Amino acid sequence: MNKDEKLPKATAAQADRLDFLTAQIKRERQEGNECTHLARELHRLIRAFDWYDEIFEENGKKGLRNVRGEVVVPAIYDELLYPCPYYLPSMLIGAAKDGMYAMVERDGKGTPCSEFEYQHVEPIPFTLFDIAVKADDLKHFAIMVKGKVFTPFEMVDYDMPCDDHVILKGDNNKCGIIGMSSLIYIAPIYDEVISNGIGTDFIFIKDGVKGRVTTDKRFVGDEEFNNMSKDEQDKLLELGFISVPDLK
Repeated sequence: MNKDEKLPKATAAQADRLDFLTAQIKRERQEGNECTHLARELHRLIRAFDWYDEIFEENGKKGLRNVRGEVVVPAIYDELLYPCPYYLPSMLIGAAKDGMYAMVERDGKGTPCSEFEYQHVEPIPFTLFDIAVKADDLKHFAIMVKGKVFTPFEMVDYDMPCDDHVILKGDNNKCGIIGMSSLIYIAPIYDEVISNGIGTDFIFIKDGVKGRVTTDKRFVGDEEFNNMSKDEQDKLLELGFISVPDLK
């Protein structure tokens, strides 16, 4: 299909099949069974159709319906931002009320996850993270997890997610990182954060010194680590460093 062509909207029957495949894959994996064929079918199904919720209006307010036609957010908000796909039911949507924003659930009620106190909210693509900006500091944003502010308001930009992490940018082009699975947040105080691929530790460079960061957020330079006793090294290795997950 041409990239400019619109995908056909998914139907309730296709949603039934997607739900079945999702549940079956989960069961098979829990039992340690191979389910590559099911995963491939699910991937094809997701790619073949438009699964995004649709915004509707009633009495001057906006709500959200999924591909089944079910109301996942009633028409109670002034604005809804960045509709979500059916196959990510826990993904939140940004909503406006009286000129301010919050993230709300697609639970049939549009339950807000916080007060409506932000100037702007938006999702980080391909993650369950969102960003929040306050009216008194439009330059910086915080990361939200499940609609709740999770980090300080100290980021100015971010890279696209890769290797189960998102690299974050702070003032003076400093770098930090947040884990999509681990939820470990490392503040943007480093010159650079480098991934060497699956199963390896991220490399952090601080004031020109190359090293790693432990899961309890301690920076350990390579030279410092090499000068440690084996017992000290083993303790750090047991604690673990910020790393790219192994696929095994």
